Amino acid sequence: MILRAFFSALLRPILHALSLAASWFGGRKAAQADAKIVELQEYANTRRKLDEVGRMSDADAARAWLRERGKSKRDL
Repeated sequence: MILRAFFSALLRPILHALSLAASWFGGRKAAQADAKIVELQEYANTRRKLDEVGRMSDADAARAWLRERGKSKRDL
């Protein structure tokens, strides 16, 4: 009887601690999964935007476009 009460008093806090730890780790895993979903959605949106843009078939035109893009828009 005394041993049963002792083990009951000893196991109850341990089981509570284990349940709290399990819920904490489960929450972290769920948050990581949500972050991965957001990351993949952003990648899909970026990829879609890149696919919508036409490619330049002429290398000289692409260089000229990059040169113009790199020029500053401000007068200093």
